[in-house]
Amino acid sequence: MFEDAEILQKREDAARLEQEQEAQDFKWLMADPRGRRLVWKQLEAARVFHPVYDPKPIPMAFNEGRRQHGLSLLERINTLCPHLYQVMVSENTTKPDEANA
Repeated sequence: MFEDAEILQKREDAARLEQEQEAQDFKWLMADPRGRRLVWKQLEAARVFHPVYDPKPIPMAFNEGRRQHGLSLLERINTLCPHLYQVMVSENTTKPDEANA
């Protein structure tokens, strides 16, 4: 019985350590303009900011699945480094005066 508790504790510790490492990796990625550019491209590919509607159910389900990946990425940004979201947006969107240049 004690061995089971010890094994369970080791598994929980390993899972916690893995979560902490993933959080640190993501913060590292978002700390650099190149990483923010990669994340922005993933958000665009997931079409997070676009409707997913399609009159056919299969394409709509596919679109929603893709969008769900982007939403989980947004959640991660807002949880781990919310201050970098606006930085990422400003780095990767065209300003009105630049669009006309």
